[in-house]
Amino acid sequence: MNKNRLWMIASVLVMVLVLLLGVVLGVQPQLASAAAADEQRASVEASNAGQATVLAQLKKDFAGIDKLKTELAPLSDSVPRGTEMPAFVNQLDALSGASQVTLTGITVADAVPYAPVAAPVVAAPAAKEGEAATPTPSAAPSTAGVPPVTNSSITAENFASLALTVTVSGSYGNALNFVNGLQTGKRLFLVSGLSTSKDAVAGRGADTVVATITGLVYVLVPPATAAASAAK
Repeated sequence: MNKNRLWMIASVLVMVLVLLLGVVLGVQPQLASAAAADEQRASVEASNAGQATVLAQLKKDFAGIDKLKTELAPLSDSVPRGTEMPAFVNQLDALSGASQVTLTGITVADAVPYAPVAAPVVAAPAAKEGEAATPTPSAAPSTAGVPPVTNSSITAENFASLALTVTVSGSYGNALNFVNGLQTGKRLFLVSGLSTSKDAVAGRGADTVVATITGLVYVLVPPATAAASAAK
């Protein structure tokens, strides 16, 4: 084998080596970079598609915002943010005039944080004479009637109640009309008690009674107020 042939073989080997090094050092990183760019582009496109779906839903929801505001207005009147007592007193005054009774007194207690209503517990039946009672310490207590409706969104931090006592005078039938108006008015009023007595004031009709109504109104506690209370 002469020197020229050896040089030719060596040159071919060098060319192949240079080509391989070019692929490894130049082309392969470019291919990897292109693949990474494709993956990133696919990820961005998927994210954009998701955001476009959210945006379309927001636009759809916003298109019905006027309807939602219309539905929210009576709910805000029923359970307002804050006590709104002046507005409620005006409501009582208008109701007393419509019911033909005289509003003689209003007492409002301080707001109390909401407490869930507990279901009544049914007492275990008493053992018959001569029979030993079977203790069931691990058994869950049974309840009677329909269990109270609760909502995890309503808590002591965002909901409160105020106890009210309202006194009116008038005929018994008109007093009942007033109570009915309280229960069906704009402001949610839970009547917890009603008592009537003869009106002892001279000059009023013999059939005039004094009706004392006790109950609760409810308020939503603004988040800022709730946060301030928690910070104290």
